[in-house]
Amino acid sequence: MDVPAVGEGRAGALGQVVSALSKTPRTVLVLGEPGIGKTHLIGEAAARLKGFRVLRGQARELDGGRAYAPLVEAFQAVGGEAADVLSGLLDAVDQAALGHPAAAPGAMAARLMESLPGPTLLAIDDLHLADADTLSVLRALPRRHDAVAILGTARHPPALDVDLSIRLQPLTMSEVAGLVTTLLGRRPSDTVLRRIHVASRGNPWFVQEAVLALVQGGAVRSADPGARRGAILSRLFQRDRGGRDLARVLATLSRTREAADLPALAQLAGLTPDQAERAFDALVRDGVVSRNGDGYALAHPLVAEALYDDLGASSRREVHRRIADMVEREGLTGTRRVLEWATHMAEAGPPAEALPAVLRAAELTRWTAPLSAAHWYGKAAELSPEPGELLARQALAYWKGSRPALALNSAQRAIAVLPSGRRRTRAAYTAVGAAHVMGWYEVALDVARRQIPKADDASALLAQQALVSAEMGLPSGEAARRAWDGLSDCPPQDRAITVGYLAIHALVRGDWTETQRAVDDLLTFAAALPPGARLASLESAAHVLAIAGLRSRAVEVLGQAEQIHRGLGWHDIAGQHVRTMAVIRRMGGEWARALEEIAVASRALAEAGLLENLALLRNMELDILLDQGRFDEAARVLAEPPPGSALHRGMRCVLRARLVLGRGDIAAARRELDHALAYEVPEVVHRALAIKVLVTGAAGDDASSRAAATCLDERSGNGTPRARLAADLAVGSTFRDRARAGAALERARADGLPFEEARARLVLGALGDTAQLSRAHAIFVRLGAAPWTALSERRLREAGLVPEPANRLTPGERRVIELVADGLSNPQIAEELHYSRKTVEVYLTRVYAKTGLRSRVELALAVERGEL
Repeated sequence: MDVPAVGEGRAGALGQVVSALSKTPRTVLVLGEPGIGKTHLIGEAAARLKGFRVLRGQARELDGGRAYAPLVEAFQAVGGEAADVLSGLLDAVDQAALGHPAAAPGAMAARLMESLPGPTLLAIDDLHLADADTLSVLRALPRRHDAVAILGTARHPPALDVDLSIRLQPLTMSEVAGLVTTLLGRRPSDTVLRRIHVASRGNPWFVQEAVLALVQGGAVRSADPGARRGAILSRLFQRDRGGRDLARVLATLSRTREAADLPALAQLAGLTPDQAERAFDALVRDGVVSRNGDGYALAHPLVAEALYDDLGASSRREVHRRIADMVEREGLTGTRRVLEWATHMAEAGPPAEALPAVLRAAELTRWTAPLSAAHWYGKAAELSPEPGELLARQALAYWKGSRPALALNSAQRAIAVLPSGRRRTRAAYTAVGAAHVMGWYEVALDVARRQIPKADDASALLAQQALVSAEMGLPSGEAARRAWDGLSDCPPQDRAITVGYLAIHALVRGDWTETQRAVDDLLTFAAALPPGARLASLESAAHVLAIAGLRSRAVEVLGQAEQIHRGLGWHDIAGQHVRTMAVIRRMGGEWARALEEIAVASRALAEAGLLENLALLRNMELDILLDQGRFDEAARVLAEPPPGSALHRGMRCVLRARLVLGRGDIAAARRELDHALAYEVPEVVHRALAIKVLVTGAAGDDASSRAAATCLDERSGNGTPRARLAADLAVGSTFRDRARAGAALERARADGLPFEEARARLVLGALGDTAQLSRAHAIFVRLGAAPWTALSERRLREAGLVPEPANRLTPGERRVIELVADGLSNPQIAEELHYSRKTVEVYLTRVYAKTGLRSRVELALAVERGEL
């Protein structure tokens, strides 16, 4: 008996879901208790989405270690539309093996979505049970493909970014009356309805159970959930033993399979074919079991839960063992089969038999599905009398899956039980790395200090200690020196980690020579590493190069990393990849795209607790917002407290100085810069001095401006290319040095840095090369850099030139202006053009900068007068 979603509340929820998915493909989550009608709601929503291809899957009770299981189920429906790509995906899942991944299941899933024409709805039930790798794919798909929408159900929120979350509420008395009347074909008495409402607590599925009980001559008399479960069991067990055994086997099997055929179920239950068929006919007749394709499934997850919970511990183990034996007889021919077998073996016990199966599952998933591997290593640690090494492996898997809090917990547990040696050392630097990216600097230093004397090779721990100390403004040179000295004898994978931390340490300390040395070593040595370690090394090198200001080189190295990512299916360890891309897009002038990606990534980083990288990402966002003159938005970001290191606190002082300067408060800007300089972190000092040149120049204090430029020039002598470029601009501007300004222009043009190019042209224009001013103005306009656009216009007028016509608008900008003139709001424009709201805001910022208009009203009037 199907449970319709009745009542105004359900209709409203259904309307919200359909509307959200129809406007812009996004991720929608329907929450609620078991039986509340979540599955039925997404079924109705899918039916109303005209033109959408619907792929449905379900996560199951034991899916935690079965990587990508719900996605595989959903993608089976694709069939001939993308048969080759689907076959490749299933093969990637099945054949993923230790160290030799042919293709990444996550990447293959993305390619499958790309190959499907038109919009696709991926509807997954029970996401609270989904494996972590499935959730990672679901988080990425809507960001990569505009034509993909995600609709899921869950009892409690999973680790998934959603655009709309709806929690279904219990039915009211009137809604229960309507549902009962629909099910019975007549309205019973108010007394009966009240009893059903109280007993069911407004849960639609329990309303159905109460009606069935009434039909069979009884009623549910208790509001206690246990009594409600008892009502289910009493109805199920009013039959022979064969029916009960079949239902129990099916309940156990349903924890890993969508459905099962009758011969297999009969064999598992120990029944003859005739006995099984008679029992199933009765179960189907009573609505306990339903046909599902070529097999059978229980009518509702609550039925499966009630049956499974009713099994005693020994009976439960026995059923799991029978299922594991059946799967093994069918053949462990691929990863999916092995994981299903291991899942049941883990529940069957005893530990001595379960442990090899669990370890096999962990090894099969460690390269392509690290979060699933972490699940299996955790299971193995529970089963093993010596869990230390398994906990260390679990920590590393969590680290690869960007789950630092879990990685830190597992690593500390491993350190507590492991003897001194290789495994303990690796667990220690995993712990330090996890604590560092969460902004837990004292914890990171404490672990490093305690474990360095006990390490078999302390190079990686010393490099980590050096970086964290430098970021906190503490002495770090001795730790870095010892790490460099130990590098020649360092184990191969430790070397990549050591050099990666040393590169960032040198960057923070403003030592470009040492930074280059570390990056060169990292790239040279990475070629000999296994795929996972090579990917991490390349991403680390790209991050350092991007932060240093070498955009083209960073893009080249990231391209090499992408080739490996396609094979592994995971990257972006601790948010490093997304942070690097934000820097690259900011330098390359892709500001609108950078802001959109930062907005999405920030939620994921905050949820994962990656506060160190979140703060660095926020700095990129602030740079763009401030250069675009979006001071109110920047102020809201700056209100978020940064992690407690000298690096981050000093950088926030620099950014606050930029904010108050933009608002005209020069005295406050000077105070903020004094605070930033007091931290004495070279990376912060370089940025602060560059801004101090602008602040003192705005105050008309030419002497102080030249002094700041001279200091920056001296301090950045061995600094990064970005610091040298800033020094060229500062010296060129304050000392009217055309050679230095020209050097800045050449650096910027050579590396594709449009904003820095425009700034260099602006300086050259002020030094008499007025032809540069129009080009600077055009670049600032394109970037939406409103304050710089205004400054370049002033310089043009001072030179007796006219700014480029404001009516050089792109077709997209013209369309936005038309819709503003028609009276549409930003959300309505976003819906009309299939843009995000943030993109509409960026378009309007550009329009205001190009036209010189300041409001929507002025835009509408200009259109009416024919000026635009």
